[in-house]
Amino acid sequence: METKELRRKLIKDFGKFIDDDSKLEILESVFDAISHDEKESVIPGSHYNLVAEQREKYLSGEIEASSWEETEKRLNAKYGF
Repeated sequence: METKELRRKLIKDFGKFIDDDSKLEILESVFDAISHDEKESVIPGSHYNLVAEQREKYLSGEIEASSWEETEKRLNAKYGF
């Protein structure tokens, strides 16, 4: 679909949305999501690097990990969870 045709279709469709309050609120949410810039992560890059290093050690067999079930049993035994 060409840009002009798409623009006309969207204008027509927006007219339908404006008449329905619930759809209008959804449309507003979409526009808000589109217009907001992505925010920087609050997690420092060094933490991502640490996780990547630990993952590589785990994958290479240098370190071991417990399953969630094993971890849950240890927590339950130690803290009564």
